[in-house]
Amino acid sequence: MSEKKKNRIWLLFINIMMMSSTANSGYAMISVMEKVLVKRLGLLSEEELSDCTAMAQSSPGPVAINSSCLVGYRVAGLPGALAAMIGCALPPIVFMILVTAFYQFIVTNSYVALFMRGMQAGAVALVLNFAIGLFTGIQKKKDLFLWILAAISLVYIEFTGFPVYYLALFCIATAVAKTFLLKKKEGAEK
Repeated sequence: MSEKKKNRIWLLFINIMMMSSTANSGYAMISVMEKVLVKRLGLLSEEELSDCTAMAQSSPGPVAINSSCLVGYRVAGLPGALAAMIGCALPPIVFMILVTAFYQFIVTNSYVALFMRGMQAGAVALVLNFAIGLFTGIQKKKDLFLWILAAISLVYIEFTGFPVYYLALFCIATAVAKTFLLKKKEGAEK
């Protein structure tokens, strides 16, 4: 393994571990990933992170672990995926061990309750930042198809009681169909 790849793996592990320590929510962590991994370190592009995020959301399991694993794989292959996954999982595990050890003190402490309320407000801001980033990504592509799919998804989520995986399957099927039709049209023009 090259020295450059080892450095990328360590960068992933350390940075994702720090992100997981401070942003213990999947969507909040993705917003921080964009700032650190895309803008500051330049390990991947916004589009690559967006693709990894979309795959992470549509696969079973926690979004933070899924996205970390996919980002790690994208940046440094299988070793990067393992390093990112361990870096993401380690802080919550340590945190839960500490919470369990001091549970009685934590649930009765008014300062801890205030701290948790403050963290909720911060998490809302991070998730909102992530949603705005997704919105800007769709806006930059100027693709009517994406807007229609987003509108259908919003209506589906708000007004039906059906599971979200049906929506995911629908979005995947329509995206595949669109790609297939575009390729077929390009082939016919040549």
